[in-house]
Amino acid sequence: MTFTISAPPHKKENITFKKIMWAKVLALMPVVLLSVYLFGLPAIGLVAASIFAAIATEATIQKAFGQKITIADGHAVLIGLMVAMIIPPEVPLWIPMIGTVFAVGIGKHAFGGIGSYVFNPVLAAWLFLSLAWGSIMAPASYPQTSALFELVLENGAGVMAGVSPFFILLAGAVLIFRRYIEWRIPVTFFVTTVLLAFLLGDSLSYVVLGVVVFGVLFIATDTSTSPTTKNGRVIYGIVCGVLVVVYGHFANYVDGTFYGLFLANCVASLIDNNTLPASYGTETFLQCKYRSIVSKIPFKDRLEVFLDD
Repeated sequence: MTFTISAPPHKKENITFKKIMWAKVLALMPVVLLSVYLFGLPAIGLVAASIFAAIATEATIQKAFGQKITIADGHAVLIGLMVAMIIPPEVPLWIPMIGTVFAVGIGKHAFGGIGSYVFNPVLAAWLFLSLAWGSIMAPASYPQTSALFELVLENGAGVMAGVSPFFILLAGAVLIFRRYIEWRIPVTFFVTTVLLAFLLGDSLSYVVLGVVVFGVLFIATDTSTSPTTKNGRVIYGIVCGVLVVVYGHFANYVDGTFYGLFLANCVASLIDNNTLPASYGTETFLQCKYRSIVSKIPFKDRLEVFLDD
């Protein structure tokens, strides 16, 4: 028998990937129920068709390539549910099914599966559907949170993810408390978004939306497409907020959330690589940049002596 030996201390937590996935699915159930109340039975068909397509696609791909069937871990179910939540409930059922097949088949497995994909499969599916069927994917309405009650039930929501900012925020808070979601990205993301929108003069009634909160807590925090370092997560949250505000200011904050987060996925690896702790005895990324800048300054020797003193 082979044992893995490592230096103490040893910290064990009863947190598994399967638990995290199913916890996210359960956390979104109140929002799904409110969506059924607001949109009617089509919301149920949308969710069922999307989840069915996700499970079927994952099982088919894994069976075809001789891989272990991992449907029970809940990841495919979560992808199917989230895809259904970001598309208008009025679309025909083949739209979420095609989107979910793209999310699981191309967005996830084409890049190597869990932990290997570069772009969030849900965002990839939304972008694909929006480019392919733009007129069908356009929501019937764009929300505005102008009253306190609309934080609980947003009657103007155009997609299921936007029906209740409060319940999505509550679900995210529970997941953060359970340590299924790391707090740095959502906190810096939300603070950056609200602050920049306020400075640009955008009404917060168009910013504090269910879709934005959904993006903050359930899309930006995806472990495969976000940095692993603590500093990297803070920087990534700020980048997400800036990009969402840039898109939202010139268009709307619903589409801006998805476009901004998709573009943020492009720089997540760059942020991660440049915030990794340096090896013992070597300079960090910031120290290297500092030395590079100082080397180009006249009388740098005198400056370094002054700084050292």
